[in-house]
Amino acid sequence: MSFSGKFDRKRGWLKPTLLIGAVAVFAIVVVAGCGGGGSSSGSSESGTAETEESATEEAGADEGSESAGEATVSEAELQKTVDTALETEEIKASSLPPLMKEALELATSEPSEEEMEKAYECWKDNSCTIGDGPITLGLADGFGDNTWRQFSKMGVILQAMKFPEVGKIILTNAHGELATFQSNLRSLTAEGAKALVVYNDFGPAAYSALEAAQREGAAISTYVGPNDGAPVTAINTRVQPDICQAGKAMAKATEEAIGGKGPVAYFEGTPGNPEDEGWKKCATEAGIESIYEGETEWTPAGAQKAASALIASGKPVKAILYSYSNPVPSIVNVYLKAGKEIPAIITWTQNNETTCQWIEHPYKLYQTNALNWGPGFRSTRW
Repeated sequence: MSFSGKFDRKRGWLKPTLLIGAVAVFAIVVVAGCGGGGSSSGSSESGTAETEESATEEAGADEGSESAGEATVSEAELQKTVDTALETEEIKASSLPPLMKEALELATSEPSEEEMEKAYECWKDNSCTIGDGPITLGLADGFGDNTWRQFSKMGVILQAMKFPEVGKIILTNAHGELATFQSNLRSLTAEGAKALVVYNDFGPAAYSALEAAQREGAAISTYVGPNDGAPVTAINTRVQPDICQAGKAMAKATEEAIGGKGPVAYFEGTPGNPEDEGWKKCATEAGIESIYEGETEWTPAGAQKAASALIASGKPVKAILYSYSNPVPSIVNVYLKAGKEIPAIITWTQNNETTCQWIEHPYKLYQTNALNWGPGFRSTRW
């Protein structure tokens, strides 16, 4: 669906990253195709890209490498993809880091009906054979239980299908449990996965398991979750936004929304995850006055519970800062049912349900780009 007209507040406090899962797949297949594991010292690589309002670390490599897949798209088609993914017409495809550019070229052509059927089969069954290629690609998701992760999972599958080197895909979900995540990594390498795309919800606690996977010959790329300072013995390449910059941008948006630095509530997803810990720390350092914190597990039920507890606490918060927009309608519904004024909500990602509810029940809402690229987000223009 698409929207037009004037909105109370444009999205714009954090410029988008793009196609996170897709670029991670591209990076890891190239690494695996070149022989796998990283060096024994140093830290994992993370490319950067500058946008007009804030710097976010983007997928990319300083040095280009040949794509294992093949893309046959025109410059105009590619530029249209770049404009859509970055939600701006100010960035030329030719200016992008080579890895990002090639990943977007691969993502430009629409999958065939047969490819979509195979992708859905793989998404549903969590394991599929897509060709005769020698590489088994594994997805190790630390918490794959919300809509955003499911979109990203499909993005990984569709991008992997662009590479003839990939013969099999195996997908796992640790449901927020470190021990399960570690076990999944062991299982993936035992099943011969030489390329691992990873969402690490556990920070340094997972590094030893990732190092063990590398010792078994797997090349590893993580996406979105911060892994700053991770050794290359654990992670070959990282695709992530600048989490601290996001916290600072959220602080700026909060001050703009409520005319001050607080009081606010911080809502987080899984308890203690490094992504939320990172932006909360930097938002606080930027002066935000948080008087309440709630855990949501990044689910609608969890968000509803956190909002209910916040209202019951009597804390007079003027804004809620949160790293996921999909459960926002559950937060708003709690306030509507209680007959309370809806606080400003400063949130990551974008969600059509959140926006449609906002149209019906306006309040101060700040959203960002979704960080991945699902059909529901692709056509949403503000």
